[in-house]
Amino acid sequence: MQTRPLVALCAVWVGGSMIACLTSEYIGWVLAGLSLILCSNYLLLPENRRSIIILGSVMLIALLYWHWNEVNNISRIPSTLQVQASQMIDQPVQSSGIIISPIKIDGDLVTFLMNTYHFQKDQSLATPEKVRIQLKLAKESELQTAALWQRGDQIQIQGVWKVPGEARNFNTFNYRDYLRTQYVHWIISAKGAHSLEKTTLPLSKITQWKWELLRYNDQVRADLGARIDALFDDHDRGYMKGLLIGDSGDLDPETFASFSRQGLTHILAISGLHVAIYTAILLWLLRQMRVTKERACLIVIVLLPIYVLLTGASPSAVRAGIMGMIGLYALSRGILKDGLHILCAACIGMLIYEPYYLLNVSFQLSFIVTAGLIIFVPLVQPLLQKIPSKWAGAIAVTWVAQMISFPLTIYYFNQFSILSSVANFILVPIVSLIVLPIGSIVLALSYVWLPIANSLGNGVSWINTWTFHLVDWIDVIPGMLTIWYSPSMLWILLYYVLLYIGLRCNQSIIQWKFREQSAHADSSDHSTDLQSAITQPLKTIHSKWHAVSYQSPWIKRRYIACWISGCLVTILIIYGYIQPTTSGNGIVQYLDVGQGDSILITTPQGKQILVDGGGTMTFERPGQEWRKRKNPYEIGNKLLVPLLKKRGIHQLDAVLLTHGDHDHAGGLPAVVKQIPVNHFIFNGTLPDGDSLNPLMKTLLDQQIPLITPTLGSELQIDDQTTLTFLAPESLHQGKNNQLKGLPREENQNHYSVVFLLTMNKRNFVFTGDADQAEEQGILYHLQQSSTFESNSAFVASRTESTFPIDVLKIGHHGSKTSSSSEWLHYWQPHLSVISVGATNTYGHPTEEVLQRIEQVDSEVARTDLQGEIQIQVTPDGDMLERVMFPLP
Repeated sequence: MQTRPLVALCAVWVGGSMIACLTSEYIGWVLAGLSLILCSNYLLLPENRRSIIILGSVMLIALLYWHWNEVNNISRIPSTLQVQASQMIDQPVQSSGIIISPIKIDGDLVTFLMNTYHFQKDQSLATPEKVRIQLKLAKESELQTAALWQRGDQIQIQGVWKVPGEARNFNTFNYRDYLRTQYVHWIISAKGAHSLEKTTLPLSKITQWKWELLRYNDQVRADLGARIDALFDDHDRGYMKGLLIGDSGDLDPETFASFSRQGLTHILAISGLHVAIYTAILLWLLRQMRVTKERACLIVIVLLPIYVLLTGASPSAVRAGIMGMIGLYALSRGILKDGLHILCAACIGMLIYEPYYLLNVSFQLSFIVTAGLIIFVPLVQPLLQKIPSKWAGAIAVTWVAQMISFPLTIYYFNQFSILSSVANFILVPIVSLIVLPIGSIVLALSYVWLPIANSLGNGVSWINTWTFHLVDWIDVIPGMLTIWYSPSMLWILLYYVLLYIGLRCNQSIIQWKFREQSAHADSSDHSTDLQSAITQPLKTIHSKWHAVSYQSPWIKRRYIACWISGCLVTILIIYGYIQPTTSGNGIVQYLDVGQGDSILITTPQGKQILVDGGGTMTFERPGQEWRKRKNPYEIGNKLLVPLLKKRGIHQLDAVLLTHGDHDHAGGLPAVVKQIPVNHFIFNGTLPDGDSLNPLMKTLLDQQIPLITPTLGSELQIDDQTTLTFLAPESLHQGKNNQLKGLPREENQNHYSVVFLLTMNKRNFVFTGDADQAEEQGILYHLQQSSTFESNSAFVASRTESTFPIDVLKIGHHGSKTSSSSEWLHYWQPHLSVISVGATNTYGHPTEEVLQRIEQVDSEVARTDLQGEIQIQVTPDGDMLERVMFPLP
């Protein structure tokens, strides 16, 4: 408490908030436990009672403050409307309110946040509540109407109530939880611009002025964005908008993905780097204008909030702005020059204003990396003594930033580029010292001297082109992007503690060596060649003394601690990288990908097989190109790839595509591009059209072997896992890495790959979208035992008329064209799994199929009702089922 009181207060405030967040369901027990611990320390440590009382009280206040915020973060709309929340879903609503966020228009979709005040029948909320508006435009001309809507508009909207979607697969992004941290509990879905009308609300003058100010801010940002569009080339307009004004809406998704994989996303968003550069530029300009230091600091303090607001006020920009204001004030007064204290003051202030900042990834990375730079850069610099000082500082900052951000990067994004440090070392100076300052000058000059601004803008675009080329070149180097399983909080804590201990001990050793060398140099005279015979014995004596002094207990303890912490960090990183073991268990994971199929099989020895990749169906019509979204929801990029990375899957031993329909193949191009694949298995045919061509081109470019299984063939995955292929009777068989000669088949369902999985003595059948005609063909071949004689387990298990299996994947999402009575009676499945979209318009699964399943006394599991379905098979053959949403 004596040396760094603010740091200690920040630590216990964050700790109390984290404890409350992680143990919200047991808050009473947690309070009792913490109170007991504090009382015990108070009695056992009488010399520290004052510190214990202060820090303990702050922690309890933080815990109670978080809990109070959680308890009050509920929707009061149902009680106002006097209905149950479940009764509101899909019911019509007419609501009046004020637009409180910038309007986002993407294709035919308009989204924004609204503070709602009133509903139909004169029902009013005591305090306004945030609601997300999703409005789908009906025709292209409505784009002009939507472009006139602005933040601060008082509106009335008609639509239907929707509830935000939940995560439907284990350990994936939960949109409902995310919106809850924004205090949003409901969505109003509307259709057509006519559903929104301007109105007038009885708002106070202060409220009106507030939203008028934010509306003006949006208009200035829009004007700046339009100027950036005019000043820079097409390929880097979105990039420069993100760099200069924090608007990433027009950023090319592929560019963002490349930067993300190299750990360069901090360049694309307004962060402490940008705020620091602008602060330095402003201070330099004011000093050149002969403004005193004190007055220059005060002027920049006033300008910083304006800059933060103009650039979107992200948590990292707010943090940097607050730190800049505190630091400048301290500089002008000659007080509080400790950067760590300034950081902690900003952290406490932001968390008091908004506790949910603690859950924001941008907030976490911004504060942890900044704290890491303050604490760790002095510890790293002694390691770089032999490097020229002009390079040592940049290397130290880059290295520390990468080391500190590494745990959070793999926790949230599950990937880390080995070349990230190199990319940051090269590109951050280019962006911060060249592109950002010159780009800002170009933007300012455009208001006074447009021709010069255009010329400078062309030069910046040229630099950006080479930047993109460099990022793309680094991005395609094989083996540099590593995939990580999300580590535990304990792993992250141990990493930081061991890293600090190792670097701190190493710094002590280096400083000790330097002191000894300096002392020896001062005590020795400048010798000449004639004196060398005399001084040589002294050097020998010093060398021996130097070696003995290494054995002193003080230095030995630091050497040991340094080596142990280094070894433990290495072991920790290796342990974190290794994919979690299955302990001999096999797991079949029927993923919820909407109206499609995707199944992940993890074998007892850790092999990974992905069966199908889902796909979002789109129905574009001529003349409807305006509806196309800039970054549409794509099942591979948005769900499958993040899910596979989240589960620590470094590679897929095989990807099996049952057939070429888009709802099975649509997500695979993204998977194949981002996850290493050893083999690709498919039915040997291509659908009509070119829908499968991008996937096949990627497979050929990456030289992934293409395999078409033969009828009755086996694939031994590991000692306990075998695939036996039951269909189709392939028109093209064997291995082939060429597309020439592959037959085209419009009816891909009939040529679905059907196979039996035998794993830990349990049997699973996978059917794709096989129709009843293919099912009949399989049943016919099953009567010919010779076809499957190679699979002794298969032959031994089946009887003459039935083959009781454990799990059957119902074909074609429960369509009546599949899963005939004969088929179901033959297999006699204990469990039937139906992969089907929760809101599909096909009527799947049909009542007819459900009745057929019931006739064979099979239990049913459905992804539309239960989300992801996981079936674990132990080495003893016991089966355990786990679903996202258990049925009541």
